[in-house]
Amino acid sequence: MKSIAVLGLGVIALTTGAFVAAPTSYFEAAVDGAVEARPSGEVAFGVVGDSATGGPAFTITLGAEGSTGAILFTSLAGTVPTPGRYAVGEDAAMSATGFLASYVAGSVEHPAGLYRARRGTLEITESSAEHISGHFSFTGTGFAAADPSEDDSEVTVNGVFTSTRPSPASRPAQP
Repeated sequence: MKSIAVLGLGVIALTTGAFVAAPTSYFEAAVDGAVEARPSGEVAFGVVGDSATGGPAFTITLGAEGSTGAILFTSLAGTVPTPGRYAVGEDAAMSATGFLASYVAGSVEHPAGLYRARRGTLEITESSAEHISGHFSFTGTGFAAADPSEDDSEVTVNGVFTSTRPSPASRPAQP
């Protein structure tokens, strides 16, 4: 009789949509060095800005809502990148194919430090207007908020990410 009750609950959950779908946006990373953290959370990506604001840029934002840090990649090319391997760092970002990257330790509301990538790579494995995924590794230097005068502390940041935007048909109607 117990198995019938469990089966009945499963059918109820299935018919009411109570099962949780796999996340469509996720990243996880490891930060080592001056800061030790394991940030994870949601991914946002897209083209931001326009000619009125100095030109469009393409950004991948990892963990903006988290408390263990956020990672930001920015391409000044202003378009969705194709799958491939891209250089990361201030010098790389000045080329048409490179990315700036930074790690903000702590939360966005209460940052504990800022570290900008000096060298590394970002590999985009899949890319379209609706989906992006890949992995990254970079070394950055920066400072802890407790002592901003010490601005040469080093971190190494490694991680993976994936994000898929809901299709227009699955988005709720706007009032």
